[in-house]
Amino acid sequence: MAIIVNADDFGISENVNTAITEAFKKGLIDRTTLMVNMPFAEDAMEIAKEEGFDAKVGLHINLTSGIPITREMAADRVMCDSNGEFTADFARNLKTRFFLPKKTRENVEKEIRAQLDRYRALGGTLWHVDSHHYVHTDPSVWIILRRVLKDYPITSVRLGRNMYVGGNPLLHIYKIILNSSVRSFCKGNPCYFGSAQDYREYIQKLPECGPEAETEIMVHPVYDDNGCLCDEYMGRLYKLEPVKDIITGGTGD
Repeated sequence: MAIIVNADDFGISENVNTAITEAFKKGLIDRTTLMVNMPFAEDAMEIAKEEGFDAKVGLHINLTSGIPITREMAADRVMCDSNGEFTADFARNLKTRFFLPKKTRENVEKEIRAQLDRYRALGGTLWHVDSHHYVHTDPSVWIILRRVLKDYPITSVRLGRNMYVGGNPLLHIYKIILNSSVRSFCKGNPCYFGSAQDYREYIQKLPECGPEAETEIMVHPVYDDNGCLCDEYMGRLYKLEPVKDIITGGTGD
């Protein structure tokens, strides 16, 4: 079974940039995705080039945090506040997760294109795409993103989270439909996606799909107060472990 460990949020802060760099050096992650609108994005790509992992940096589309690249998005009150900063309110509202006003749809498309263009300008070559707070899996964004990505050399798009037990049956059905659409766009996508914690809980189900069941595991490398490398997930810190320990439930070295 092939496993890809992706570190989200590259470029969001100096702390995260350093943590992701250390995770690469220790062989704990396989790739990362860059938030091109964040303050430390350029520094992140410089570090990646210096450390030799720039070909392993994809794009973390961001419509929920920080300041957008385009003026149109900064002025859009569905997406941003009066200071021109993303609020993430649209991602918390069921209506806007499924439907955005026409002008906002236009602004979202401009912003996504601007982020893709900046990714290319900074030297990005992996062309894997995922998103902050999973917003690319919302119907209102995915319908725009799918159209936009046809104009770029995209090689893979993150699936909707599908490694979990229980939950709303309607959400499961939507994820099946969404992931079918994602796979039809990028044939080489993994079969499963989730956090390291999802994987630990779901591992017993994965062997049923055979050795070809490629899986993406999402991590968020940060340092705790003692300077230890951790994975931040849902407000909690977990030890960032090698894949072999995630699989076996070990504690790492």
